[in-house]
Amino acid sequence: MMDNQEPTSARVNAGSFRDRDGRVYHFQGRVFRGLSESALETYRKLSNKGFYKKLIDANKIIGTKELSPEENPLPEEIKLLWAGFLEHDQIAVISYPYEWTFSMLKSAAILQLQLVERAVSNGFTLKDATPYNIQFVNSKPVFIDIPSFEILQKGAPWTGYKQFCEMFLFPLLLQAYKGCNFQPFMRASIDGVAVQAAASLFSLRDRFRKGVMSHVWLQSRMDQRHGSSTENVRSSLKSAGFNRELILVNVRKLQKLIKNLKWEATGSEWGDYTQFHNYSDSDHLLKENFIRNAVTTEKPNVVWDIGCNTGQFSRIAAAECEQVVSTDIDHVAVERLYLDPNKPSNILPLVQNIADPSPNWGWRNRERSDLQTRSKPDLVLCLALVHHVVMTANIPLEEFIEWLAGLTKKLVIEYVSRKDDKVITLLRNKEDKYKDYSRVELEKHLKKYFSIKKSLEVNNGNRIIYLCVQDIE
Repeated sequence: MMDNQEPTSARVNAGSFRDRDGRVYHFQGRVFRGLSESALETYRKLSNKGFYKKLIDANKIIGTKELSPEENPLPEEIKLLWAGFLEHDQIAVISYPYEWTFSMLKSAAILQLQLVERAVSNGFTLKDATPYNIQFVNSKPVFIDIPSFEILQKGAPWTGYKQFCEMFLFPLLLQAYKGCNFQPFMRASIDGVAVQAAASLFSLRDRFRKGVMSHVWLQSRMDQRHGSSTENVRSSLKSAGFNRELILVNVRKLQKLIKNLKWEATGSEWGDYTQFHNYSDSDHLLKENFIRNAVTTEKPNVVWDIGCNTGQFSRIAAAECEQVVSTDIDHVAVERLYLDPNKPSNILPLVQNIADPSPNWGWRNRERSDLQTRSKPDLVLCLALVHHVVMTANIPLEEFIEWLAGLTKKLVIEYVSRKDDKVITLLRNKEDKYKDYSRVELEKHLKKYFSIKKSLEVNNGNRIIYLCVQDIE
């Protein structure tokens, strides 16, 4: 949760538009949440419970405290809207489920179920079950939507079950059983993979796989039969003797199912950078030292590593800065980075295609924002990427450099010459229409926006790495 506005104004968090019980505000570098009278009463009961305090202490839930009127710095016109206010700990970079890897979504799903289990066991429930209520802090999922906790009413079901399926379970099943990357599905619909859509994507044979019959096929049949029913489901369940133990049985079965889901990640061109790169050991060491020195001397707080592969250079940057956002189009490569137990905790790996990046979308295009709105890099690593942007994504070199210049004032960029075997491979089966791709053209465009502070030639001069810095007034 980052404050990208002037400190004299309060910015509403777009992700809270649909929550009638509260709204998030960013003000003076802090994060506040206004609560309705009923939500405030529930929070006070919740905050006194031992299970909630343990979850806070275990960093499963975002650090939160209630503010007294005297402690609240928000403008009076906002204070008048709500019965009370909470303050949350800051989150360095907000991310979304369509940017996560399989194991990130799986970790978030397990956390969601653990919270439901603990809540129901203690007389509460969670009304929502969306991954947008979870963020990654120090490589671990953390729950951020406190008003999602409600007191569990007698005979009430877990109302978040269907949402959990559509936004957690179905995407994970599609990835694990069908090998379908779930990110496009999640980005196509802000509400996830609808039950009827999921049912149509699994074959008759898939019904015998764990979880498909009970959570996909049977749920789709019930949805077709009762979706437009006017029957009061809660009253029916209460009269039938529905109780919290039935919720807990379902939640525990879901936990077991999801923990056993596996994705056999294959077909990656970039999944192992150490085997893919064509540097000599000495040249590779020179490249590492160049990047380390650049990050050390420029002292950025936030670094973006665009086209990070499995994060070799992200790790170097992470040792010298507060936060690294490591992005790559390759799901397998980013998954390996996330699963690496030795990666620095200040690396946030995300699946991201810079030629088709996360957009501003949702209600009024303000519920979810692009990555540039959520994170402001002080330095960008763009290593062995330009030739792919120009020759694979067909983006003009001039436009790409212009975009980078608007993104950051400090840039480490690597040029791969036409004599390099990677470029030769790219051009082997296509017409060469990329006359703008040359060292001369690259340096010309760089110098429009940056001063080239230093450069390094490696790989017999076929690769050149530049440290570029804009003049800061």
